[in-house]
Amino acid sequence: MKTGSVRGASTTMYVDGATNQRLATDANSTMHVLFSDQSAVTLGPNSELVIAKYEFNAKAKDGQILIDLTKGLLRVVGGLISKKTETVVRAGTATIGIRGGITMVETNGPNTSGTFLFGQGMRVTDNIGNTETITRAGFGTSLGTNQPPSSPRRVPVSDLNNMLNRLETRPTGGNQGDLNPLPAPAGAPAGQLISTGNIPGTGNPGSTLANDRLKTLADADNSRNPSPTLQVLLGTGKPQAQS
Repeated sequence: MKTGSVRGASTTMYVDGATNQRLATDANSTMHVLFSDQSAVTLGPNSELVIAKYEFNAKAKDGQILIDLTKGLLRVVGGLISKKTETVVRAGTATIGIRGGITMVETNGPNTSGTFLFGQGMRVTDNIGNTETITRAGFGTSLGTNQPPSSPRRVPVSDLNNMLNRLETRPTGGNQGDLNPLPAPAGAPAGQLISTGNIPGTGNPGSTLANDRLKTLADADNSRNPSPTLQVLLGTGKPQAQS
């Protein structure tokens, strides 16, 4: 198994294919993983995952992404693969399938939560087959040992900001609400690295997130007043029907 870790900093890596690649962060670091299908994963502090499988057929624009989140916080931005096939995150007692959008997953082993930010949908299944599907931005579910996925619930803005802020790279000075620029890793394709299928102006919550690299989703300075992008996620425009 290939292993990579980050200590006291943030790093960006590019993945063109992987099997059983372990990645970990310490309390003061984050890691951004950019996949060749334009998917992106951000691993929060004190977190650990294994890229169990990543395969991508550039000609057919399909493949498979399977991630095992051992502990901590993870944000997944679906790319080309997720338009046809769910990106799958296995975390503790849950399996989370993500279609064409952004989802955050957090686990401590026995307990897992999934928060859907935007896109086509998030499907959460426990180990005996109980399932909840969420298609409305800003809603989530949680589950634990012998506890099936809860009914979809609106996640408080303060909780969303807290999770998003933990995932962002912070500058050493100046406006702490800004992201450090993320340089393109060697071998990474030019242009957009986020592909969610949203079209600006359609009224789909989160449509403004189809941009270059990783988007600032929340202002670190003021958790009471979410960033404009997060406000879009939480209700600007006509939300999709909840299932």
